[in-house]
This record gives sequence, structure tokens and C-alpha cells, in this order.
Amino acid sequence: MQLNFKTEQFEGPLDLLLALIAKHKMNILDIEIITIINQYLEIISAAQAQDLDIASDFIDMAARLVYLKSVYLLPKDDEGEKLKAELQGQLIEYSQAKLAAENLRRMFVGDMLFIRQPAEIEEDWTYDIVHPVTDLVKAYEVLDDKSIRRAPPKVEKFEPIVSAPMVSVHVKIFSVLKNLMKNKRQSLKSAFDKSKGKSDAIATFMAILELIRAHRIAIDEDENMVLSDKHRRD
Repeated sequence: MQLNFKTEQFEGPLDLLLALIAKHKMNILDIEIITIINQYLEIISAAQAQDLDIASDFIDMAARLVYLKSVYLLPKDDEGEKLKAELQGQLIEYSQAKLAAENLRRMFVGDMLFIRQPAEIEEDWTYDIVHPVTDLVKAYEVLDDKSIRRAPPKVEKFEPIVSAPMVSVHVKIFSVLKNLMKNKRQSLKSAFDKSKGKSDAIATFMAILELIRAHRIAIDEDENMVLSDKHRRD
């Protein structure tokens, strides 16, 4: 009898054995065990000859059936009948589980339900929300503020910067050293008393920082500028 079964068609070896029993219209309680074993082994051998990837549980069952066949053929041996009964019990349990699964599938109608296509709804784009006047005013102020920030700066705002006098830091360095050589000590605050504008004050500040960095002057605990020892040696 030509067998066209493939192992990938079945969920496991018991599923394949049940298919063979059904094909020969046998009763699980009265199966011709040798016939079933031979045909199972034939299917597995054919699959191996074609280099098919066979699951390990099919191979394990084949080894088990080979042992069962060898034991079952021995004369007056009870172990063969015991192994056959054990296999029959597994087949009965598996067939009942498959039957229960089929009954549950029939009871489940979720996969058979259909729904209609969603109805088309006419869209109404009319803006009918009423806002308080204060919210509108705030929104306008935010937009107006953004437009002001995005606007390019006016030329008048650069005028004070462009027209401000340029003050050299090197000149201020010379001025601070000259005053310290005369007075030996000068308060840090007094160095800015004669500053003419921000540019002059910034240049003075930068000059003092540069002199401190170069260790030409120092600031004592009373916030007075004094010449450092290095400057006196120079």
C-alpha cells in the first residue's frame, strides 16, 4: 500500500499513528500492532532518505516501536503485550483530547462572526466652540509677541554699541600699574571711580584680571590692590 503521509502534516507521532489506524479502519482497542509499526517506520525511513528535517519526537517514537516490535515477536512474552497496552492507552487518551478540542472549536463562534463596514459620516468642519474674550486676547498677545521676536532688530538698537568709544585693555593695564607705583596701595573699588561708561569699566576690570593672572598685582584681604613681589623685582 502506497503511503503519502508526511511528518510535517501531523502535530506529533501519536497523531501520525492515529492517521494510520484510521486509514486501515482499525479499532484502537484491537489494532494490528505489527502492521502499524511497519508502516510508521516506513514513513520515517522515507523522510530520512529525502533528508527531511524530522522532529525528534518522531525519531523517539520510531525507536520505541522498533523495540516494541522486537519484544512483541518473541514467543510467550508478556512484556510485548504490556508495551502494546501502554501505547494503546496513550492513543486513546490522545484521540479523546483531539475530539474535545474539535468540540470546543465548534462551540467557539468568534472566528465565524462578521461585521459590516463602518458607516461613512459626513464631517462638519464648522468651528462652534465659544471661547472667553480673555482667552482670545491672551492668544493674540502671544502671537504678537512672537511676531515681535521674529522681526529683525532695528538699526537704532545698534547705535549705542557702534558709537561707544573703544577702550584698550593695554592702556588700562598701564594706568593701573602707574597708579600703584605712585600710591603703593589702591582699593579695588576706587579703580572704577573714574570709569566713563560701561566700556571703560569693562576694560578696567579686564586689565585687573590680566595683571592678577600674570602675578603683577595681588588683592589683599581688605580688597586693596598691591604690587606683587614679582613686579617689584622686575
